[in-house]
Amino acid sequence: MIRQFVRFLDRTWNSISFRLTFNYGMLAIFSILVLMAFIYLQVVGALHSQLQRQIASTTHRLVTDFEAGGSDRLIRSLAFTLSDEVDSDQELYLLINQAGEKVIGNLDAAPVSRLSEIAEANVARNGLALTGRFKVSILDDGSTLIVGVDLTETNRTIALIGQACLVTLFVALMLVIVGTFIFRRELDFRVSSIHKTATQISSGQLSSRIPLSEIHDEFYHLSHEINSMLDRIEALMKGVRHVSDTIAHNLRTPLTRIISRLRTVQRPGHSAQEVLQATHFAVQEIENLNQLFEKLLQISEIEAGVHRQRFRVCDFSAIAEDVIDLYSAFAEDRHRRLSLTIHGDCHIDGDADLLASMLANLVDNALKYTREHVWVSVHAEQGQLSIQIEDDGPGIPVSEYGNVGKHFYQLDPNATGFGLGLKSVMAIVAMHDGTLCFEDRQPGLKITIVFPIEQV
Repeated sequence: MIRQFVRFLDRTWNSISFRLTFNYGMLAIFSILVLMAFIYLQVVGALHSQLQRQIASTTHRLVTDFEAGGSDRLIRSLAFTLSDEVDSDQELYLLINQAGEKVIGNLDAAPVSRLSEIAEANVARNGLALTGRFKVSILDDGSTLIVGVDLTETNRTIALIGQACLVTLFVALMLVIVGTFIFRRELDFRVSSIHKTATQISSGQLSSRIPLSEIHDEFYHLSHEINSMLDRIEALMKGVRHVSDTIAHNLRTPLTRIISRLRTVQRPGHSAQEVLQATHFAVQEIENLNQLFEKLLQISEIEAGVHRQRFRVCDFSAIAEDVIDLYSAFAEDRHRRLSLTIHGDCHIDGDADLLASMLANLVDNALKYTREHVWVSVHAEQGQLSIQIEDDGPGIPVSEYGNVGKHFYQLDPNATGFGLGLKSVMAIVAMHDGTLCFEDRQPGLKITIVFPIEQV
C-alpha cells in the first residue's frame, strides 16, 4: 500500500502539468500570504492607533476639566464617566493625590509612574490582572491622572483576525492542491488525444488526425496546426511513393530495352554493325536516364532552397527579352508568332538562371501546342511582378489543373519527355514565394505567375 502511494506521488510529481500548476499555486499562496500579512499589520496598526487617539482625547478632555474647575470638577467628570456605562468595561481610570493615595478610579494601583507617553502595562482591576494601554499625566496640583483602555477585547479581535488569515491560507492551499489535480487531469485529457494520434501515426496510420474541440483555445489552434502539418507530411509521403513508383517504372522500361537489345546482339550471327547500333542505342538510353536524374536532382535542390544563396536583385525584363530572343528562331521555324510586352520596373530578388529556366519552359510548351500566336507579358505594379504566358492552342481541361505539375505527369501519354518541366517551374515559383495559376483562354491556355517584389 505504501509502495503504491509512493509510486503515485512519484508519477504525479513527474507530471509537468502537476509541477507547473503546483508552482504557480505556490506563487499564488505566497502572494496571498504577503497580502494577508499586509492586511493584518494594517488592521492591527489601525486598532492600536484608534486606541491611542481615544486615550489621548480622553486625557485631553479630563485635563481641560481640571484646568477649568480644579480637582473637584475632575473628580465629578471621572465619577460621571465611570457611571455612564458607556465602554465602562474597557475604560481604565485612576486619580492619585499628592500623597500617592487613590482618589477615584477603577484600577487598584498605578501601572507605571511618571510616564508621559502612551504605553502598555499590566495592571489589576478589582483584583483581576489585565493588560492595558495607558497615559500618565501629572497635574498642576501634584496629583496623577492615569487614563487607559483594556486591551482584552482588542487582543481577542487581533487573534480572530490572525486565525482568519491562517484559515484563509489553509483553504487556499487545499484549493491549490485540488485545482492542481483537476488541471493535471484536464491537461492530460487534452494531451492524450495528441499522444494517441502520434502513437497511431508512428505505427503507420498516416491518415490519423487529432480531434478538434469545440472551444477555440490554445489546444485547438495547436491541434489544428499539427493536423495541417500531418496533412502536409501525408501528401509528401504519397508524393514520394508516387515518385518512387514512377521512377521505378521509368527506369525499368529503358533498362529492359537496353538489356533486351544487348542480349540480342550477344547471340552468334550478328554483324559488327548491329553490335555498334545496339551499343549506340544503349548509350542514348543511358544518357536519357542521366538527364532524368539530373532533372530530379535539380527539382530536389530547388524545393530544398539550396539555390537561395544565389539570390540577387535582377531585372526580369532583361531575362524575358533574352528568352524571347532565344525562342524567336524556333517560333519562326514552326511558323508561329512570339510577342513580348513589358510594363514597369521589373526588378526582383531571385536566381536569374532559375527564373530564365522557368520562363523558357513555359514558352517552349506554349510554342509546342499553340496554333498561331504566343503572348508573353511582364507587368510590375503595386509591389507585384505579374508574368502571363498565353497561347491559342487546345489548352488543358479544367479537370486536369490539379494534376498538372506532378512528377512525371503528362496530359498526352504519347508525348516525349519525362513530365518534369512544369514540376520544375512550380518548384522555382514556390522558391521565389510566388503563385502560379491556370486559366482557360478559350481557345488556348493562360498561365499567370505572380511574384512579390520590393520597389528598387
